Amino acid sequence: MILERYYSVIIVVGSVAVAELLMGSVILPRTESPKAISRLAEFEWFHKTETDNETVTPEIDDLLLRAQKTHQFIEDVVKGLNIPLRVGIMEILFKGTIIKKTNYDIDEIEDMIVDLEKTPDSITKAAKVLEENSEINHSLEEFKSLKETLQVANKLKVDLSGFGSMNYFYTNLFVINSSDYGEIERTLEGIPIFKYDLESKEKSAIIIISGIDDSDKILKVMRALNANPFSIPKDFPQIPSEAYSLAEEKIKELTVKQKSISKELASITKKIRREILTMHENSFVAKEVLETLRKPGGTKNFAVIQGYIPKKMEKKFKEATSQWTSITEEIKDEETLSDLPVYLDNPRWVRTYEVITNSQGIPKRGEFDPTWMIALMWPIFYGLMFADLGHGLLLMCLGLLFKFKGQGNLSRWGMLLAMSGGAGALAGIFQGEAFGFHIEHLAGMEALLHEGGPLHSISWLIGSISVAELTFDQVIMILKVSLFLGVIHLSWAFLLRIHNFWKSGNRDGLIFEAIPNLFMWLGVFGVMMGAIGSGYDVMNMYSKIHTEAVPWVSILVGEWAVVWIVVRVSIILILACVILMIIGGIKHNKKHPEDGGDMVSVMMEVLLGKTIECLAHSISYARLGIMLLVHAALLLTVNQAFENLGGITSPMALVLIIGGQIGIMMIEGLIVYIQSLRLHLYEFFTKWYVGGTQPFKLLVPERVYNTYSWKNKKKYK
Repeated sequence: MILERYYSVIIVVGSVAVAELLMGSVILPRTESPKAISRLAEFEWFHKTETDNETVTPEIDDLLLRAQKTHQFIEDVVKGLNIPLRVGIMEILFKGTIIKKTNYDIDEIEDMIVDLEKTPDSITKAAKVLEENSEINHSLEEFKSLKETLQVANKLKVDLSGFGSMNYFYTNLFVINSSDYGEIERTLEGIPIFKYDLESKEKSAIIIISGIDDSDKILKVMRALNANPFSIPKDFPQIPSEAYSLAEEKIKELTVKQKSISKELASITKKIRREILTMHENSFVAKEVLETLRKPGGTKNFAVIQGYIPKKMEKKFKEATSQWTSITEEIKDEETLSDLPVYLDNPRWVRTYEVITNSQGIPKRGEFDPTWMIALMWPIFYGLMFADLGHGLLLMCLGLLFKFKGQGNLSRWGMLLAMSGGAGALAGIFQGEAFGFHIEHLAGMEALLHEGGPLHSISWLIGSISVAELTFDQVIMILKVSLFLGVIHLSWAFLLRIHNFWKSGNRDGLIFEAIPNLFMWLGVFGVMMGAIGSGYDVMNMYSKIHTEAVPWVSILVGEWAVVWIVVRVSIILILACVILMIIGGIKHNKKHPEDGGDMVSVMMEVLLGKTIECLAHSISYARLGIMLLVHAALLLTVNQAFENLGGITSPMALVLIIGGQIGIMMIEGLIVYIQSLRLHLYEFFTKWYVGGTQPFKLLVPERVYNTYSWKNKKKYK
């Protein structure tokens, strides 16, 4: 009955998270398509369906071409100035860089493109300076190559005027890209080639000597690689020594100009960074929206724009497209339903954990959304392993910094970090530790917690799961808690697996695999708990002399569930499940003889594979308690060393404790994150989750530098 209720609750909660979608259609004169695109961009919640219509809409194509040109120009400037599209973590932490959002008033997409085409003088100047810088760099590279080649010719005492075709031989000097040398050597196999490295590793000088008959072949190969015979430029003195001196002068002159322009570009970058990133984002939005809706269906004169919308947005959709014929309808076609995108409509606090779900793929339609379970168990897992009030609060502050100062994914992961830190701080209260020190012994806390203090009524919570002393009883207690959390987590996974088999109609898989797997795992867990309850008398724990209570089992089932009963029932349960799974394996082999399985392999897989797997699943959750013990042990070591070095009066002790605390927080915070992620992705997801469907995609891409105020926006209620 308990499992049935538990199962029904998780299925209902997880299913509600996937929003119901409708098909939204807008029918209008094709010439008015750009206006409809603007209204849909204002609406945003529109996932365009793919159509095979090739009807051209000149009004959209013209706008798209203008948007693409504008975006390409702005993007070239952004790349030329080496401006990152997002503010990085290090810049936020050490420079405190914040780029506030710009409120942009917009009515039509076309108006946005017109505004973007009015390029500000500052950005036009940046483009001109970049072009000048590119020309200088190109000239500098040519002069350096000329200088180095003349230097090689001078060392070899080569007369450049004698190069070229002769009566019987052909010889010439070429400057090539170093990466092309291997190809030249293979193509001109058998022809003597002498390579000379220049100061620039990207360029090399080669001298080729061959018979006159091979000259055409050599020239064709070199021209194909954009390498012509070396010659002193016509505007240079033709005497090598004089050309060399002039090249040196040009290099010095251009180097000075290059440094000056680099300083100017750095100054320009600092001034226009916010402005150009704002424009870059707007041009990208205009381009993406127009590309998405470029080819609406319909006829030559009338367009039909179709896409999916969330059902709860139906009213807003009709209001946004009210000037045309707009229709919404339920989706009943099975083929369409199978390819339907999925929109997860979770509450804000649950949405934080969607970054983990998304890493495994969006749940398919009708599949349970695991985000709810992650939102419930992640804080418990992370908090238990990172239980320290001080470290948790610091980690929470760091996460909030990323949340409010970061952009895009950094902001979302920042919120996850903040909630993880908050869970660690809360668990730290139950652990009774702050930076590894007992909370009740900290300055001011004794008066608050002791009898008569304002917090005395809740003082029993402080240290209720403490492992600070690292005693045997504390270790066993925290391991019991860890294994129980594993039972909750894995029960959910196994029940969802049963649900998947039942829903797919796989009766054999349900009876001979999914259900036996659940009860085999429960049997293994019962034996483990029985061993703990018997005081680790493993060899005799099934004997009636062991009438001790079984951890967790006796609490959940009743006092009658003593060690010898639980162990015997668990062993019988395991054996029954083994038999069922062996029968299932044999039946599978008969249905699928091409798999090449036999009875021996089936028995080995069940007896060794499945039973050990069930044991490993349960033991895996012991890491929750082990990581807490490691965290406590490291803090205890650092704090004792701090006291031994003289405490707060010793500079060395202060350096040790500050460095040690920061180091433990960073390393443990990362390790605990990895372990929490592992328990979800490996232990939980692999039991039942499929995922991999396409997510619902908003028409307007995510914006981090702009907020749009639509001039004719209606107040949707």
